Amino acid sequence: MLNNNVFYHGIIRKSIVAFGKLFSDVYIDRREGNSVTGPVIQRLQIPLTYAPKEKWLVRIEQDPNLDNHTYVSLPRMSFEITGYSYDSQRKVGKMQKIKCVKEDGSSEVFSPVPYNLDISLYILTKTQEDALQIIEQILPTFGPEYTLAVKAVPEMNIIQDVPIALNSISVSDEYDGDFQTRRFVTHTLTFTVKLNLYGSIKGNKQIYSVEANIGTNEFTGPQRIYTADGDPTTYEIIDEQWIDDF
Repeated sequence: MLNNNVFYHGIIRKSIVAFGKLFSDVYIDRREGNSVTGPVIQRLQIPLTYAPKEKWLVRIEQDPNLDNHTYVSLPRMSFEITGYSYDSQRKVGKMQKIKCVKEDGSSEVFSPVPYNLDISLYILTKTQEDALQIIEQILPTFGPEYTLAVKAVPEMNIIQDVPIALNSISVSDEYDGDFQTRRFVTHTLTFTVKLNLYGSIKGNKQIYSVEANIGTNEFTGPQRIYTADGDPTTYEIIDEQWIDDF
C-alpha cells in the first residue's frame, strides 16, 4: 500500500501530549468564609486523563451516593480527540521540498499537509465554584489562540509552531433527584489544533569517489565530440571545467 512506504513521525501524538501538558498543572483553592478573599485552607491539583467524559459519568451514575469504597473523585478533567479535517486555507504547493544538509549527507521531505485536529476538554466538578476557578485559569491563556512549539520531525530539525484555538464552551448541570443525590457540573471546551503532517523522508548520501572510463581517444573538432574505444555511443561535453578536472 502506498508503494510500501512505511514511516511514522508521531506528530499527532506529540501534539496531543503537548495539549495535555497545558492543563496538567491546574489547581483550585478551598477558602474559609469568602470563596474569593477568604484564607486558603486547602489547595487541590486537578487530575487530568485522556478519556471521554462518558466514562466518568457512567461511573458516577452507577454509584451516585458513593456507597462503594472505590469511586471517581471530583473535580477532575479529561480530554479526547473528536475529529480530523483538512485545512484548505493553509495549503501550500505540494511539490515544494524542505531540505536538511548534514555532515553525512542530505535529506528532504515534501511540503506538509495541513490538518485540523478537534479536541474536547471536559471539566467535571461538584459545584459551580470549583468549575469557575478552573475556567478562569484557562480562558486568559487563549485569545483565542495559544501557540506551542513541537519537534515535528527531529531527523530534519523541523520544529513547527502549533496553534491551539479555543472555539466554544458549553456547560451542563447534571442534577436530578433529591438533595442526597450527588450533583456534578460539566463544562465542555472545544479546541482546534492546527497541525502540519509530513510525509516520508528521502535521504541522499555524499559522493566521495567516482569511477569513470573515458577511453584513450582525443577530443577533436569544434563540436567537442568524443567517442570512447569500443563504445559506439557519442557524448557531447559542455562543461569545460569538468574536462580539466580529468
